[in-house]
Amino acid sequence: MEPVKASPDAWLCSYPKSGRTWMRFALSNLMNETFDLGVEIDTANMFGLIPNDDGPDHTRPWKTITNFAYGDREGLPLVAMSHLPRDGRFTGPPVVLLVRNPAASLVSRFFHMSRHAGQFEGSLPEFARDEFYGVPGIISYLASWEPHLDDPNVEVITYEELRAGPLEPFGRIVRQLGIRADDAALGRALEAASVDRMRAVEKRSGVGQPNGYDRNDPGALRVRKADATAWRDELDEDTLEYLIDSLEAVPAAAGMLHRYGLMPETARITPSADR
Repeated sequence: MEPVKASPDAWLCSYPKSGRTWMRFALSNLMNETFDLGVEIDTANMFGLIPNDDGPDHTRPWKTITNFAYGDREGLPLVAMSHLPRDGRFTGPPVVLLVRNPAASLVSRFFHMSRHAGQFEGSLPEFARDEFYGVPGIISYLASWEPHLDDPNVEVITYEELRAGPLEPFGRIVRQLGIRADDAALGRALEAASVDRMRAVEKRSGVGQPNGYDRNDPGALRVRKADATAWRDELDEDTLEYLIDSLEAVPAAAGMLHRYGLMPETARITPSADR
């Protein structure tokens, strides 16, 4: 293996459970075709092509930048993915910031940490109030990025626009990361990363988790529902109102969500005063 580049050429940043696995798999398939790597991409070996930097305490050793496997491929950029809040490493290189409705991220991360990673025991309302995994962590992450949304090296993409019609926003991601590909190649990569295909691949290869999670449990899969609105079936109104009130109390986080139409809305109807 060739020496790994000193730092990534580009970053894809996101809060956990904002579509990173989907985009990593689609991008890995695109890069495999574009650079003629000849690899059968799965949800385990994709980390050798697009590694993580989530900090030393939260990055599995086999998923780190030091394990980038293609340093000898001319023209192939080292694209790294990170869940870290905004800091100086994201100042220079091109950055894609992937953002999702925080209610959806919260519910998805609950299932991930409880059923997939096995690192949380408790209810969803308890999870929401956890200082690290829950709403406080979401707010801290969003607030760190809000002042940098218009930085010249940052392109913001929402999970919701990807689900609504993936070709155009995926093309923006690819261009921002410095990869040249036509619409036909983008379409093939997205087709390879369809929900059904990714679930089938994950059941075969896993995603490099050290724990033996149950791949026959739909709630434990990394590719769980892939639905922008399914969180409403899981999140009770009290927890949703706690989330909304907490977000609105921090102008930077709330402003960012309102800007992209991602602020959750409660389904509870307040009776009018004249009734």
